[in-house]
Amino acid sequence: MKWKEIPKIDAHAHLVTKDFREFFKDDKESCWTYSNKSYFKQIAKEYNVKKFILQPTNDTYMYQETVTNNNWLASQVKQSNGLFLAFADIQNNGAYILDVAPNHLEIAIKDNGLSGLKIHPNNLNIPFDDLRMVPVLRKAAELKIPVMVHSNPTMVGFHDDCAPDRINKMIQVFPDITFIASHLGGMKWQDALSALTYVDISYILPKLYEIYGRDMTERILKAFGADRLIFGTDFPQVYKTKAEDVYERYCSILDEMNFSDEDMEKIAYKNICKILNIEI
Repeated sequence: MKWKEIPKIDAHAHLVTKDFREFFKDDKESCWTYSNKSYFKQIAKEYNVKKFILQPTNDTYMYQETVTNNNWLASQVKQSNGLFLAFADIQNNGAYILDVAPNHLEIAIKDNGLSGLKIHPNNLNIPFDDLRMVPVLRKAAELKIPVMVHSNPTMVGFHDDCAPDRINKMIQVFPDITFIASHLGGMKWQDALSALTYVDISYILPKLYEIYGRDMTERILKAFGADRLIFGTDFPQVYKTKAEDVYERYCSILDEMNFSDEDMEKIAYKNICKILNIEI
């Protein structure tokens, strides 16, 4: 099978608001102008993407405040005719994450029909293994939803809030939560490798290929194993030319990897379908 043809769920994509896109309308270098439904539909048709899971960024500048954003994400899911799913947003406004976030999360899941929780520790400015994370993670465990954690350490100096070993600690505290470490743990992928968690390959796959080349990239992916890998791109990020270049690049790299058809299907859609208990 070829990756362009195999059915796929992109488990890590970003649909932003019209206001956010408009802010970048005159910036020819910005990728965010591609983050609209017309491009998603184009990609779905050309690259056989059956669903996109919309991931918030815990950032009021990029989206809106939490309740408004979760309502907006829910509306995009309902209007997509099955093309979109979405994870819930949280934001750190004072004592918000301790007192209010668990309630907002419950509403987002039970009332709005969102499918999981996305946590971006860097944007929250809270280390993932901080005790302030406990109430919202306890609620996620109660709701039996997956938690996706941004993990692409980039800070210089002190230990990054999203480092994989911080996620590893919370996996021990909440063994009943299904965690997905985004971006394969970034360049700290070896720390993510030791955890008992799923990982998505969004954003990082082309970077690994550019740095390490084909053979080492394949060894890294196979070290995690097909049962843990989840297809995702971080669309529209990574490449800033044409939107479809993101998927063309991902498919071309993955075509060079020596995975069996069964393993390809696990990575492309079966693992995330199992986590969310859905079908394509």
